[in-house]
Formats: sequence, C-alpha cells, structure tokens
Amino acid sequence: MAAKDYYDIIGVKKAATDDEIKKAYRNLAKKYHPDKNKGNKEAENKFKEISEAYAVLSDKEKREQYDRLGREAFSGGSPFGAGGFDFSQFAEQFGRASGRARGGRRTSGGGPGGFTDIFSDLFGGGAAGFEPGPEHGPDLEAELTIDFRDAVLGATMDLTINGSSIKVRIPEGVSDGQRIRLRGKGAPGSMGGPSGDLNVLIHVRPHPLFERRGDDITIDLPVTVGEAIRGAEVEVPTIRGAVRAKIPAGTQDGQTFRISGKGVKKKTGGHGDHYYRVHVHVPRSVAAEANEAIDTLEAQYAESPRAGLKTAL
Repeated sequence: MAAKDYYDIIGVKKAATDDEIKKAYRNLAKKYHPDKNKGNKEAENKFKEISEAYAVLSDKEKREQYDRLGREAFSGGSPFGAGGFDFSQFAEQFGRASGRARGGRRTSGGGPGGFTDIFSDLFGGGAAGFEPGPEHGPDLEAELTIDFRDAVLGATMDLTINGSSIKVRIPEGVSDGQRIRLRGKGAPGSMGGPSGDLNVLIHVRPHPLFERRGDDITIDLPVTVGEAIRGAEVEVPTIRGAVRAKIPAGTQDGQTFRISGKGVKKKTGGHGDHYYRVHVHVPRSVAAEANEAIDTLEAQYAESPRAGLKTAL
C-alpha cells in the first residue's frame, strides 16, 4: 500500500504556507494528544503520524526534497532514515522545547516554526513528557421555567448549579425553547484555564389570558350584546397594563382589533402589537320583561342570518 501523503495527513494543500501548516498541525495535535486520549491506541498512532508529517513539512530543506521526489527522496523511503520516524526522539526533543519555553537557554532541535516553537505555543511551556497547558472548562446545560410575564418583560432569576446560586438575567422578549448563554458560568478549566459557559434552556408557562404569536400578543375580549350593537369604550388588558379601547357599533363576534406597540420587544427594535378578539357574550337566561325588547331587536334583521347557508347547498 502506498504511503499516505504528508499534506493529506496534515489536511492542507501542497501550496500551503508555513503558517497554514502550523495551524493545521496545532489543531490536530490538540485533538489527538496522548494526554487527552489515554489508552486510545488509534489516537496515539494518529498523533505519531501527524507529528512525522509535520516534522518534514516544517523543515524547509526536507519539505523541498519531499515536494520534488516524495518519500523516495529519502533513504529507506523515510526522511528519518531506514528506521523511520523515532517517536522517542521526538518526545525527547519536546522535553527540550518545554525547557526553553520555561526560560532555559535555546537548545538544538527545531528551527522557526519547528517542534520547539509549536509545542511552546500548544502547551504553554509545560514540563517534559507532554504535560498539557491550561484548558478551557466544559460547558454546562441547565433548564429554567419562567412565567409568561417575565418572558415578555424580562427579569432576574436565581438558578442553582452544583451548589452555587447563580443570577440569570432573562432578557426582555425571550421565547419558549430559547437558550441563554452565560459566559464563564460553566465548569472550571484545568491548569488555570478559563471556565466554560452555562447554557440555560428556557421554558415559558402559558398565561391564562394572553397568547403569544411571534412578537404579537392576543387576547379574547368578552363584550355584551348591547356593547357590540351600539359600540362602547372598554378596558382591554395588556401585558403592559390596561388600555381603554373602542368597540365600534355593529361589531361582529370574532372580529379582531389592534393596539399598536403593546406586544413583545423585537430583536430589530420596537415592539409587536396587542390584538383583542371580540366575543359577544349572550346571557343564558333573561327576565320575562326583556322578551319584548328582544322581539324588537329581532325585527331589525332584514333576513335570517342563515339565509346564505341555503345557497351553498
């Protein structure tokens, strides 16, 4: 089987710059580092493979030879001689690189962009033997159930995570199922690294009166028969307080009206609207003396309200 191409192993094109090769190797080295994959033979072999490839591509002379003739340019088909890549020597060189990063004198093994520099960058000059440097802590997940009013208007809530009391600021207009990210409130990092983040999944309790539709809020508004017929000015509840609004004369059951700017805060600025849907409330029973008034009202219909149903049959 033909040996893998060093550029493919690192994951870069043949024309890649030194910085691009270094960046690609850094990402792979972090992923497959033995200290992060203890007991994982596959990861260990992958780490050796990418380290061998980088040892060639980071060396100007070896890279030029490899670009011209491939591995056959080297004795035994390897730039490291007949014995191939010696990982123990590589590990020893890393130890020297770590020592220099801690302030020791410059040692041999690795020109600019070589292993000496790359491992100083990767692990912050830790002790020999592939000791990792500071690492970012993992993110944590939590859930929080809040009232409809707090979701629309915003609030500050308490959330307990691993025994700590954490203040969670609920932004105005948060929706059900939305996640709030709290920077630095996750699990602590290792070796002095920063803490991860806390992702809070929001659940919103339904409201007995209001219903949210996007940035708008709707409500069912009962009115009397007389208010619907003659028209009236009534009090309409909104999430931001009661508002006086008009019911036009002759309003029909189910007709909807709008109050501007009384809905949910929009991400683009401003607020949605508040809609009230009229429901004509009919008494279940009336006094005998009201029957005459009802007969008078019935006489106002020019035709039966069900007359249109016949034409549809």
